[in-house]
Amino acid sequence: MSTTLKLAVFASFALAAACGGTDASVVGPAAEPGPGGSEATDPAGEPITGAKLTLSLKGSTEPVAHADAYAGQTPTRQIVAVRSLWLLRSADDPSPVRVADLGARAVETDLATGARKDIATVALSSVPAGTYTVAKVGAAYVRYSVSARLHANGFPTDGRYDNVQALSNGASIDGTTRAKGWYRFAFAVGPTELGAVEGDGAPLPALAQGGGMTLDASGPEAFYVFPANLVVDGSLQEDMRLTCEVNVHESFRWQDLTQAGYTAKVYDTTPTTFEPVMSFGASAFSLVLTPCNAGGCQAKK
Repeated sequence: MSTTLKLAVFASFALAAACGGTDASVVGPAAEPGPGGSEATDPAGEPITGAKLTLSLKGSTEPVAHADAYAGQTPTRQIVAVRSLWLLRSADDPSPVRVADLGARAVETDLATGARKDIATVALSSVPAGTYTVAKVGAAYVRYSVSARLHANGFPTDGRYDNVQALSNGASIDGTTRAKGWYRFAFAVGPTELGAVEGDGAPLPALAQGGGMTLDASGPEAFYVFPANLVVDGSLQEDMRLTCEVNVHESFRWQDLTQAGYTAKVYDTTPTTFEPVMSFGASAFSLVLTPCNAGGCQAKK
């Protein structure tokens, strides 16, 4: 397996943990439709009547403490393309709630920018009352960029890996439909790409973990699965936003080696080897439920 391919597996794990965690606590709403109509439509294009729930994803690079001795870096780009959201009352819930399903129209969010991205708007009433302990986010594909120093032919070259990988079947990437496992990995310096490899059958982790999250890639669609504490009480009647806030500060972490020519706190690789990646995923996360302002918070189509 090439260095690029191995790095891609580890970096895609980092994105898989984007919404992972163990301490999220959210009180969420479910409401009967209010009077009157609305021009908003759900992901299927159906009009939404009554109160709406906007689903959003937002990244952060604010410094957080890391309780390990490894080197780390914040990816310059860390994009996940979200295609669905499911809520489960338990891990083996036989009737999970499909909150949103975008199919081939997955929405990209770059977690490294700190910008909030609306994924979809649905009716509040589409989430039945109850307590949900597990959430599943369907992911179409990931893009990511991490800095690295490539040692080849006796010369070190500082650059980055710019990679994209399909996690689910039917992923629409740059206008082309891709099957699960398609990939393109490239090493670049500034605007110049020095080499790239593209193909099918990229490895996916059987069980990627980070902060209580797992990546379920056993079927045609890959899901990030993480614990939640979402209580739908049915009492709210106003438009609301549910945001998954993800901190990616130095979330790409590796063990520095003392090999000749290697530098501390620099991710060193060769054409066939790499410094061991020790952890990957969100440095911290939270689920935040807030009311929309007077202007509303409908997701843009």
